[in-house]
Amino acid sequence: MRRTSTTTALSRGTLAWLAAALAACASAGGGGGGDDDDDQPDASGQTPDGQPGDIDAPPIDAAPPIDGPPIDAAVQPVTLTQSTATTITAANSVACANGTTGYTTENSYYRVFPLSAAGISGTSTFTPTSVAFGVEESSATAGSHTIQVRLHSMTGTTLTNTNQLTLVHGQNHAVPNTTGTIQTVTLTGAPAVSGALSLVFEVFVPDGTAAGNVFYIGSNTAGQSAPGYIRAPSTGCDITQPVTLDSLGFATVHMVMSVTGTTP
Repeated sequence: MRRTSTTTALSRGTLAWLAAALAACASAGGGGGGDDDDDQPDASGQTPDGQPGDIDAPPIDAAPPIDGPPIDAAVQPVTLTQSTATTITAANSVACANGTTGYTTENSYYRVFPLSAAGISGTSTFTPTSVAFGVEESSATAGSHTIQVRLHSMTGTTLTNTNQLTLVHGQNHAVPNTTGTIQTVTLTGAPAVSGALSLVFEVFVPDGTAAGNVFYIGSNTAGQSAPGYIRAPSTGCDITQPVTLDSLGFATVHMVMSVTGTTP
């Protein structure tokens, strides 16, 4: 079960418990136009009597410009990621879980992607088309359980309170029983987000204690360009607002989460 406590606690894939300020939180676990003018002068350069003379002919006018729709800038695919690698490391991630049963409680995992860091200007937009996230372990008595992928817009680059977030898209996804995999979700109807904002990707995992579900986000220790966040509001963990995993003592939990989309 990877648990030794009888209380609800933040756990990871080892049996050593975290002694931190959160006493209940433990470590276990174009078209274009051109001029096509084929007009040529008369081949003969002689006067009617056969003697050389000037060639009289009307001037050759340039072809009129070809009107057409303007050529739009090509749509560019962009993937937002903060992960150095996508390999999923076993027993590396954390979740708030019941220490007796091992079933995980409500957990939200976040990554904050400032769109400017991806080279998207403030006058442009980013339209998400799919998301991907790693799964260290997903186990449900029913064979799968439903999580929700959520996208939020946010002013600024540091997440400290869910009040900062404006939900722009939410979509359910049934995660099968699996370990060490990447789940990709094609988004339906996600709107464009201003390049002046940050796009926040959340993997929301509902309380699985009643259904007998276990879910650990996929992660590794390969490196990341920005910290990941967790919110675990269940009694015993009491992390009611997003905090960085680093701040809880889990600096080597580098969550694998990305968003792919297009920008004009």
